[in-house]
Amino acid sequence: MYFPTGMHLAPDDSVLFVANANSELRYDSGSIAVFDLNIVDQVSAGWTDPLKTMPAGLDCAQDPDHTETLICDEAGFIVPHAGARLGNFATQIAVQKTGMGADPSLRLIVPTRGDPSVTWMDWDGSRLSCNPSAEGYALCDEPHRLSNLHNDPNLAVLPDEPYDVFADSTGQFAVITHLTSGAVTLVDSPIGRDAVIADVVSGLFASDPLTGLRGATGVAGRTPGAAGDIIYVGSRSDNRIQMLTVGVPANRSTAEPYLETGNFFFLDLAGANAGGSIDTRSMAFSASGDRLYLINRRPPTLQVFDTSLSATGFPKNKGLAATDICRQASTLAVADTGDGDRAYIACFQDGEIYVVDPRGLSQVEDIITVGRGPYSIAAAPSRKKLYVTNFLEDTIAVVDIAPTSKTRNRVVLRMGKPKAP
Repeated sequence: MYFPTGMHLAPDDSVLFVANANSELRYDSGSIAVFDLNIVDQVSAGWTDPLKTMPAGLDCAQDPDHTETLICDEAGFIVPHAGARLGNFATQIAVQKTGMGADPSLRLIVPTRGDPSVTWMDWDGSRLSCNPSAEGYALCDEPHRLSNLHNDPNLAVLPDEPYDVFADSTGQFAVITHLTSGAVTLVDSPIGRDAVIADVVSGLFASDPLTGLRGATGVAGRTPGAAGDIIYVGSRSDNRIQMLTVGVPANRSTAEPYLETGNFFFLDLAGANAGGSIDTRSMAFSASGDRLYLINRRPPTLQVFDTSLSATGFPKNKGLAATDICRQASTLAVADTGDGDRAYIACFQDGEIYVVDPRGLSQVEDIITVGRGPYSIAAAPSRKKLYVTNFLEDTIAVVDIAPTSKTRNRVVLRMGKPKAP
């Protein structure tokens, strides 16, 4: 691993896809690595057993500062010959299911800031593919690197700084935000065909009155897979959440989907001037779509909104609670492992994960030390685990989140040996 950033679980929680951003440009490209979570579970279960079993055949040692944590070289968990190479400075990963029934086929959509571009690659259950004409560990080819509208070099280029991404498997599309322009890009990703940039909308958000910057950040779908799903987009420069829908034509072979701008609502739960939160960084919905959780940096808060449907059939978008959190929150994950939703917030500056119980008035329940520069979080309720990429030390922290576990909310395994500061 080298500067790990975004990650995403397969829908069945079998593997974890992790982006290496190559932020020092030490190597000739970034990459996507694939981690086998069955091996992760076997190793962590043996270590959390009262006998603290050391795994055979792996390069592991007990953390001298946190004795409940086992540190192992990451090579023992990576699926051999399954990864792929892409451009530098990848940010996040979205996963689209492309197989029917038990077919494990997936498509990964990865915003890449270095080009800028959006890379797509297919997963067949055993390896990623994005350069079918080459052998070995080849760099993704040009058809898998999207940088122009309709993939036409004579048309508009992809806006700078692609940042966050959301994919809808049923709608067969992905939505990408842009950190420095406030634009939102729609990628058409039909099953069995190449992905293409179908639409770009801009001017959704006002610029920051203090800095003059504008930008779109977090993106999430309220009910992924449902017809007419509403996409929520946050901003680094505006105290609003913009709502979008995707128009999907009946015949995808003759017409591409397009973005439709909908209503918006203000973040008025916390902030100056009687409420006004600027700099939303990440968003997630409850499984039902009735709760929206978002993290904001100005002021540093986790905010909870009621997004259940009103009598008119439109989401209420009513603020319910706001909880103080760390100052440089980066990403958010929400999971229910048996005792209700918990929001897990990556605190990049402090090397911690804030655990918030968002029910009722909402409150911080625990703070977990995970490593230097926690960037992205993925939660696997079926495995009772939380995975955190530590950008500044090239590791992934594995956190036990089982409600009845003696090591709940503690790092039980660190994949990768932390590099020196």
